[in-house]
Amino acid sequence: MPEGLPAYILVARIGSVVGMAFSLASGLLLLIGGLIVPSLIAFALFAPSIGLMVLAERRAAASIDN
Repeated sequence: MPEGLPAYILVARIGSVVGMAFSLASGLLLLIGGLIVPSLIAFALFAPSIGLMVLAERRAAASIDN
């Protein structure tokens, strides 16, 4: 981890990647199983995971710049 990078960035990255992987994997399995609406819901849950990472990265960049 680079110097000056807050520890919560690591936690946010790990949680975000796990959330994205789980949502995509479950969405694909549901889609293969023929469950269209639940798979779309699972795919939609990808957005909060990537949003968490973007928010944490922006917050960290702002705190490092100051």
